[in-house]
Amino acid sequence: MKRSLFWPIAGFALLTLVLGTVTQLWLVDRVIIPLESRESKARAEVVAATLAGELAGSPQPTAAVLDTLMAHHRANMGQRPAWLVYHRPDGTIEAMPKGRTETIASWFAGTTGPEGRRDRIEVLARHAVQGGGEVLALRPVRMRDPIGASRAALLFLPVATIASLGAGLVLVRLLARRLRGIEALAGRVAAGDLSGRINDNSGDEIGRIAARLDDMTDRLAENRAQLEANDSQRRQLFADITHELATPLTSIKGSAETLLDANVHLSEEDRTRYVRGVLEEAGRMDRMIRDVFELARLEAGASPFVLERLDFAALCRNTIERFAPRFQAAGLALAFRTLVPEAWIEADGLRIEQALDNLLVNALRYVPRGGAVELEVSRLDGRFLATLSDDGPGLPAGELESVFERFYRGSVAKSAGDLREGSGLGLAIVREIVERHGGTIHAKARQPRGLSMVIELPAA
Repeated sequence: MKRSLFWPIAGFALLTLVLGTVTQLWLVDRVIIPLESRESKARAEVVAATLAGELAGSPQPTAAVLDTLMAHHRANMGQRPAWLVYHRPDGTIEAMPKGRTETIASWFAGTTGPEGRRDRIEVLARHAVQGGGEVLALRPVRMRDPIGASRAALLFLPVATIASLGAGLVLVRLLARRLRGIEALAGRVAAGDLSGRINDNSGDEIGRIAARLDDMTDRLAENRAQLEANDSQRRQLFADITHELATPLTSIKGSAETLLDANVHLSEEDRTRYVRGVLEEAGRMDRMIRDVFELARLEAGASPFVLERLDFAALCRNTIERFAPRFQAAGLALAFRTLVPEAWIEADGLRIEQALDNLLVNALRYVPRGGAVELEVSRLDGRFLATLSDDGPGLPAGELESVFERFYRGSVAKSAGDLREGSGLGLAIVREIVERHGGTIHAKARQPRGLSMVIELPAA
């Protein structure tokens, strides 16, 4: 399941709201309400003291006078609802507001009763009146409910807003930092630097974009490396072709100049030898040009393969039968054996036969007279193997990987002075044909001497 930024952001917003609310309630309960309580008590002390002083000369005021005084002073207390009470010397009670007289009277009556009744009313101030009685400022304890505190509740909006802004700033900075990483990678790629990576494994939308950019950069780096390798190979190919064509051209030019030089007296036999040399070099150039053209078409995919279901073992047997007279004339023993009755593959028969021909021609060229060559067909894990083995001079271990490169000439060929035979492209063509069929080819040394070329093709 794909991750999304929606849930982290929603969770972050909910957490911010909860933390803001808890912070607001804590501030109201631990800071604002105690401050308001102290302020209310201070105002209540002033009001109660003032009212007690005004009543000192008249301990038995009329109800109308008392109501006027208490209403005036209650308005100055600021924190409502708050009650002013005058406890007369005779024990009667006058309260403001009037509707709380019975509640306050019950509270006074319960001073010697259960404690639970006293806890519902808080005494803000209490002053004795000279001449008798006392003045009290009271309020219900329920006013300490932080949700119900009107003035404190107004703090909820700024506290929550500040908390949300802070949380939003942190979230935006986190997202911006991740986006800056993507922007930096894009800038480096645009500048041609393909070595950078984001490596964001979060799995959300930004993480998936970062992963796609990393994959894109990887592919661009691989394509650039491949293009550079192809360009290097192309340059090397041109250099190799120029070098390979220079030798026969030099020979042809030298022979032609000798034949045309009137100062050089040649016998018919010498003249024939020079002409034959020109034809041989021209033939070598022709083979090289055709092989270069063939390899170029194979590498470019310009030579379409006609795939069909065929018996690989039967094809190998027919190829061996065709080459038997040539091997016999060269003084070489050629054998064939198969470890499977049939070897069905999907392949272009002409191309596979061409690959086998090139391998057999290579064996004819380098295996000395009296040697033996064997082609064996076997099966291994859903693939058919054609192994061409010989007891010739073989190759050093360091040359086994390079033998299929274009124009590669092994140390054996150089030591035998056999550089004039072949184009140096035969094994490169074999590798291209086999790989176009989804197979592989490799060379391995035999003991005590010799070489094996192994073609592996997938079974049909």
